[in-house]
Amino acid sequence: MPENLNFDMKDMNWTKWASIAEIVSSVAILVTILYLAIQTEQNTDAINSQSRQSLAESAVFEQSMWLQNPELSSFIVDNSIEMSFEQKVQLDSLLIMAFTRREFAYRQYKAGILDEEVWNQEAEVIALLLGTERTRSWWRTIGKNGFESDFANTTDSIILGKPYHPYWESLVKW
Repeated sequence: MPENLNFDMKDMNWTKWASIAEIVSSVAILVTILYLAIQTEQNTDAINSQSRQSLAESAVFEQSMWLQNPELSSFIVDNSIEMSFEQKVQLDSLLIMAFTRREFAYRQYKAGILDEEVWNQEAEVIALLLGTERTRSWWRTIGKNGFESDFANTTDSIILGKPYHPYWESLVKW
């Protein structure tokens, strides 16, 4: 057998093995990409779940704070009641806590973590919280200064030109 022919057979074997290796590496890359896509989706689901859990926990805490300070609701409803400095600090702190929670929800919504339905529910609570003369005055004079401008502007748009929230009047008449 000529020496040249033997050399060509070795080259063909190497070419064949190189082609097989290329196919195997392509399949391995495809499997890796698929695995990473699944992991990313699971991670996104976990982040969404964690965000919703955090909002639920803070809602429970917020509700407990309102229950521990029921007199603050009277101040919200009746603007004619004079508040002491200590009561103003309490109401301010409670409203800041409530709006910090809504700002967190807003950030999560803007990042695509919370869906529009959840954000709309939070926006309705914003309208409720700013649904009286006293709380709107608080928001305009000191409240909004404690929040980033995009959230403050969004909050302003929620209440702009809207009447006070009927919840408070209904609560008083109930």
